[in-house]
Amino acid sequence: MIIPKSLDKHGNRSWKVTTVPDLEPVTVDEVKTFGRIDGDEEDAVVESGIKMVREASELYTGRSFIEQTITLVMDFWPGIVIKLPRPPLIAITGIYTTDEDGDDTEYDSDYYLVDTVAEPGKVSIKRSHTPPTNTDRSYSGFKIVYTAGYGDEATDVPELLRNAIKMWTMDYFDTREFDPKEPPIKVKNILDFKKIPTI
Repeated sequence: MIIPKSLDKHGNRSWKVTTVPDLEPVTVDEVKTFGRIDGDEEDAVVESGIKMVREASELYTGRSFIEQTITLVMDFWPGIVIKLPRPPLIAITGIYTTDEDGDDTEYDSDYYLVDTVAEPGKVSIKRSHTPPTNTDRSYSGFKIVYTAGYGDEATDVPELLRNAIKMWTMDYFDTREFDPKEPPIKVKNILDFKKIPTI
């Protein structure tokens, strides 16, 4: 017996990165120059630090830095306008309904509008059309797949964020300590400036 559960106003939604970035916002050499690191004996430590710091900074700010694909799943379609996590929004790949067998049916892209200027980005159903409906599945039946980030090049990321990554990576390099939930105070002050409210 299935016991129905109450759903929040966002449609009990969840999301995950389904295609990770092809590169990092800063290079090992850039961090070494920034931190005055000589030699290449610990390049692997710097490289690992950059990736950890970028991932933690994205979670902390609620943003995507380098272009990546995100899949948002919802139990129901919560309204005419939906704000999408992890801006900046680049483009919508597709909106789908998913049946009990996991098969997707695409919702016609002519039926909705995409706002990539707003932060967070938004998708809205046109006035002349109804939102997607799904009578085949009660949970996780709606899916929005989209790309987000400042672009596909490191230099597309604002210099403010690139410098924050260098600073946090150097802090990790110097101390060999890393708390993904708590940036060093000097880094936190920069990331707070770009932080997106939770949606």
